Amino acid sequence: MSKGKKRALLIIGILLLLALTVGICYFIFTKNTAEADLQYEDNATTGIMPGVDIDQRRAELQEILDRSMIAFSINTSPVFQDGTSEGNLLIENPGNNAKLLQIRILIDGTEEEVYATKFLKPGSYIESAKLDKVLEKGSYNATAYFSAYDQETGEYIGQTGAQIVITVQN
Repeated sequence: MSKGKKRALLIIGILLLLALTVGICYFIFTKNTAEADLQYEDNATTGIMPGVDIDQRRAELQEILDRSMIAFSINTSPVFQDGTSEGNLLIENPGNNAKLLQIRILIDGTEEEVYATKFLKPGSYIESAKLDKVLEKGSYNATAYFSAYDQETGEYIGQTGAQIVITVQN
């Protein structure tokens, strides 16, 4: 190998080593500064406080979780024979939901309400129903909104929704 080629390979090797060193230094220093910003309490003990009932704590956390979640079921592709017939909505408020549900179905884009319920108790369902507005033949993208209310106070808890496609056959 010629002297010029050896020198070029040596320079390339040194440059690669320098680039690798810079990369490693950057990683080490940026990682350490992020960790340095975290200041942990010296007086804290790891574990569960003495006297705390773990099962009771789990039950309390589960209750909080249950209150914040809205369970429901709906047919995402209900079919209606025509604009005035009943369709298979299959709306359910599961028994484990522990909330009253009120459902509204709105056509996407126009926000036109085509169906609404009164309160559904936990453990109840609507198998089929007529729409509140007569729709022409076709398929309609819609959103079913589920508003949840406290069973005892009737206080509004929150709302969630599901995309559905309503099909009117004739």
